[in-house]
Amino acid sequence: MIQKIYKELLIVIGVFLLVWVGITLLRPVPEAPEIAVSVETEMELGDLLAKEVLDNYTVINSDTINDAIYKIKHKLLSAVGPTVYDYSFYVVKEEQVNAFATLGGHIFIFSGMIEMAAEPEELAAVLAHEIGHVEERHVVNKLVKEIGVTVLFSVLSGGDPVLVSEIARATVSSAFDRSQESEADQFAMNTLEKARISPRYVASIFRRIKEKYGGYDERLEFLMSHPNLNKRIKESLEYPVDESFNPIDLEIDWEAVKRNL
Repeated sequence: MIQKIYKELLIVIGVFLLVWVGITLLRPVPEAPEIAVSVETEMELGDLLAKEVLDNYTVINSDTINDAIYKIKHKLLSAVGPTVYDYSFYVVKEEQVNAFATLGGHIFIFSGMIEMAAEPEELAAVLAHEIGHVEERHVVNKLVKEIGVTVLFSVLSGGDPVLVSEIARATVSSAFDRSQESEADQFAMNTLEKARISPRYVASIFRRIKEKYGGYDERLEFLMSHPNLNKRIKESLEYPVDESFNPIDLEIDWEAVKRNL
């Protein structure tokens, strides 16, 4: 009788172990959690890297340009709403058609981009896109993926100046992936609509660049990092604005801005 009880008990234990092993082996293994960089750390890094970027460019100091950029910035950020970032916009002397965001809300605008834009609303579309990269945390995620969080943190603890320079270069030259560009486009169009600026200006500036340079040009970082222009132009033109949407022109003397570049 006792032997029978032991035998049944061993069978139960064996079945339990088989079930446990099966569940352990077959259940999906969760991916390693993404290493997070706090916004505070990102902004601290951003201030450091922005200084490095500024060392390589000449900032254009003009009241006319500064007033125009402030007006666009204020209009867009009012539409974005509460944000954890303290944005800084810089216009630098550089003929290349480009604008880019670095860590912590530092956004650089090349004079070539302003020259390319036919209207201030076109520049607003570009800047709304760059704000999208910041708000969606594309910039910091890109650097963590490409460089590693340990290297980023080492910069704050007195990193090698060469390393700081390389990281700053990476923020300027490396491209976002297509899903990030799509997210930034959608963010831009949504923000423009809230700011009462037509989202069609996203298509307008892309089309202007495409008509002048074609769909791709190795000399233009902006085109290298913004692929699929035709698709993105189409999406902008098809963006469904609210029926009550009534755009308001930015009251900026754009020709005066260009004369001060």
